[in-house]
Amino acid sequence: MGLLIIAGDARLSVVLWLLLAAALMLTFWECKERGYRRKVTLWWLSFVAITHVVGYVILRLVRAPKNAAK
Repeated sequence: MGLLIIAGDARLSVVLWLLLAAALMLTFWECKERGYRRKVTLWWLSFVAITHVVGYVILRLVRAPKNAAK
């Protein structure tokens, strides 16, 4: 959560955390419906969390203001 608060607006950070939680809940639900073992479910949860955080960082870099680099 610290990265989100440092990088942007706190209200936006709360929304992004809620979206991440929703993505993780949907992943967990899908894994349970498919009957995956606990280790596979944890792998998928960590994979989704990592890719969402990396995507957020890339989005912040792409959307960074042009004058911020100076």
